[in-house]
Amino acid sequence: MALNIAQTHVSIDHRALSAIHNNIGNVYCMFNDYDHALEHYNEAFRIKSKFLPNQHPSLAQHFEGGPQPLFNSEPQDSPGLESEMDPKPDYGYTSYNGTGKLEGKVAIITGGDSGIGRAVALAFAREGASIVISYLNETEDAEEIQKVIQNEGHDCILIPGDISEEAQCKKIINETVARFKRIDILVNNAAYQGKQVDDSVEGMSHDRVLYTFKTNIVAMFDLTRFAIPHMPKGSSIINVGSIQAYDPSSEILDYATTKAAIVGFTKGLAEKMLEKGIRVNCVAPGPVWTPLVVASLSKERISQFGANSPTTRPAQPRELAPAFVFLASGRDSSYVSGEILAVTGGRITA
Repeated sequence: MALNIAQTHVSIDHRALSAIHNNIGNVYCMFNDYDHALEHYNEAFRIKSKFLPNQHPSLAQHFEGGPQPLFNSEPQDSPGLESEMDPKPDYGYTSYNGTGKLEGKVAIITGGDSGIGRAVALAFAREGASIVISYLNETEDAEEIQKVIQNEGHDCILIPGDISEEAQCKKIINETVARFKRIDILVNNAAYQGKQVDDSVEGMSHDRVLYTFKTNIVAMFDLTRFAIPHMPKGSSIINVGSIQAYDPSSEILDYATTKAAIVGFTKGLAEKMLEKGIRVNCVAPGPVWTPLVVASLSKERISQFGANSPTTRPAQPRELAPAFVFLASGRDSSYVSGEILAVTGGRITA
């Protein structure tokens, strides 16, 4: 199947021409022909970019919501560095403006050095919270976001270490309480996703599956049980799930299974925490452009990441941050607990 736009001498408005290419891309998607769809989506993006003010690429990307495939990033070793991604993820530095929704709060964000966690850390800080970032050996990324937050006049401390170890989870809570005396918000964001495998279960070692579960779900139990005694009424626990809980990929079945477990953990914990006045919710992202992508996928998969999304692109981390602010803020979500907030770009989660 091939669709072409015949050249004519009729003048066509660039918006209309861009829309034509976008619609043709949609038709190709209906027939699962993503290669041709990408060609037309990229042409639509190129046309819009050309006519935006000053022909500025960043404005073009903002107009579209974020960069579209194809991406040029090379695969990396886990956990991946944001500073080496191309394009670099947009964590909201130039776009997020706070309004004091979290003024005076203390927030722990695991995996807050990069990706979704970094965007959440910046958003929370700009809303007035003091920030604690735990991270796994991505010192360059961690120090970069700490500097940004501190330069804007907010508290931000770093706690490196592997949360698959119970002692590290206890250390994060103890150091936070020693510094700030309490915990108002716990964001269980950090996760491990191993390299994709072609033969699903047969290609996943016992050690890999065990480490994935220890990092993604056991650590969530540990951090939460250590944090609860220090969380006053009105506090918020936000877990990070995934579209993988509802539409699992066989190549990363261990990761997908942990994300399904997080849904159950969230709902069960929310019911129990009602008596303490602590709300528990979960954000379930669709495809998001983060170091997790380049640390687990092949170069071919990286280049096309997010192309099969209804939006034809992955989310940028900044597009997730407002969901976390909403769930963290007692002002906005005081009647919300036990919910799974899907931010998937239109993919259905139920």
